[in-house]
This record gives sequence, structure tokens and C-alpha cells, in this order.
Amino acid sequence: MKIIFYQIFVVLFLCAFVNSNAQESDDIFAMKEILQKEIRKHPEMEIQDVYKFIHQAAMGSEHAVKDTMAVRKWMENEIAGLDFKKIENLIDTISPGGKIVRINLRPYLKALYDTEKLSNAFIKTANEFRGSTIILEKYIQAVLDLIEDGRINFQKEEAKNFFNEMKIKKYPAVHHSKKYEEKYSPAYRVIAGEFIPSFLK
Repeated sequence: MKIIFYQIFVVLFLCAFVNSNAQESDDIFAMKEILQKEIRKHPEMEIQDVYKFIHQAAMGSEHAVKDTMAVRKWMENEIAGLDFKKIENLIDTISPGGKIVRINLRPYLKALYDTEKLSNAFIKTANEFRGSTIILEKYIQAVLDLIEDGRINFQKEEAKNFFNEMKIKKYPAVHHSKKYEEKYSPAYRVIAGEFIPSFLK
């Protein structure tokens, strides 16, 4: 009887292990697809921008928000300086399964959606979403794999050096590169999929 119980336990454990690895493999495959799509949309991205993208995908809004009034003032100031000629998707998925998305301000505002609800979703994400450096490191490896396979056009040594520097610094959040800012004028909020305002779902 003990032998049968042990055999059942081993089978269940192996099944769980296989399923876990399959899920992880699916997520990494999906992340590679997301990355390639993002780089095709923004071919002037530098490795700093790629890191920012995968950092947000793994870590969310990057830091907790204590001063909610400052967040709302930031929104007001950013809106005041926007050029609305640019055409963008309303929502860009940046992590597998839509766990994290970027909601672009221009199409959001053009649709006359409520800025307060977007600010609340951003604050909720910043304060409640729990990021993972383990996942971030898997995404970093995904980037390096894509470079190695020639599927994205970056210098591998430059990328490795940048990622190693970020690791030494304990994976901080970074700004977009100057080139990216000038070329694409990014204006978005990073939101966890579970906190997307209901009228956008």
C-alpha cells in the first residue's frame, strides 16, 4: 500500500513539474513574440529601452506610490504637453497573458475616457502588483537568445554588459533613451491587467 501511495505521489509530482515547465516555456515564447513586435514598432529602440520594456513587463510600475497628488499632477502636466498627431494603439500588451499593459495617453484622451480612473489604476498597480526579478532575469535571457538567433538587431556584448550593470545595481528602473524620447515621444501608464478600468475590457 505504501509503495502504491509513493508511486502515485511521484507521478503527481512529475506531472506538476512538467506542467510548470511547459507553462514557463509558453510564457518565454510569448515574451519573445511580444519583444519582436515591440521592436518592429520602434526600430530605433536602444538596449536601454529594451531593458525598460522587460523591466516593466516583470516589475510593473517600478515603485510604490505614496504621493497620489503628485501622480495626478504628473498626469496633468504630461497631458498639457502632448502632441495628438501620433497614431497609437490604446493598449499595448507588454507581458504574457496581459499581466502588464501600457495604456497610451493619446488614444485614451481622444476617446474622452476618465483620467482619474487611469490614475487610480496606475496607483493601484504601483502599490499592489508584486514584480519578480526572477522573471526579469528570464526575460533578459529571452532578449539575449533573440540576439543570438539574429531575430533582433543588437550587439550581444553590449546587451550583456548593460544587463550585468543593471544586475549589479539590483535591477533599477531606468528612463527611455534620449533617442527613443525624441523619435517616439512616449506617453503611457503601466497598468496590471487585473486593474485595467472595466470600460476598457
